[in-house]
Amino acid sequence: MIRQSFAILCCIFALPAAAATADAGTIKSVRGQVTVERAGKSVAVQVGDPVFEGDRVRVRGDGSVGISLRDETLISLGPNSNLVIDAYAYNPTTREGAVETSILKGTLRYVTGLIGRLNPAAIKVKTPTATVGIRGTDFIVEVPDEEK
Repeated sequence: MIRQSFAILCCIFALPAAAATADAGTIKSVRGQVTVERAGKSVAVQVGDPVFEGDRVRVRGDGSVGISLRDETLISLGPNSNLVIDAYAYNPTTREGAVETSILKGTLRYVTGLIGRLNPAAIKVKTPTATVGIRGTDFIVEVPDEEK
């Protein structure tokens, strides 16, 4: 009896840790040099690789990348772009969640998924000069490179 109770408690306390490490989405297309910075490391991405909350996606040169989040949100980054997935939470049972991203430079096309369709206020896109609450379902943001 004590062993069963201990095993059940271990499983219950392990659930939040497992949920916290769940991927936010998947790389669906890559052209050119695209990297993800995670936990202080930068790795080249390939189609099928996961992306996580906290990842910084960098597109170099004339490359591009397409990302599909778990709620069917689609994010496309153009050449010389830099995006951070600041926060991502999604419950597939209730279809509730929130998405926060920061486009630091470059171009971003964003097509909202289930989270944005059910609760548009749960979608935020930050730029170096503003935070935008999204009310539409398909939009493009361009942030010029200030170094030029």
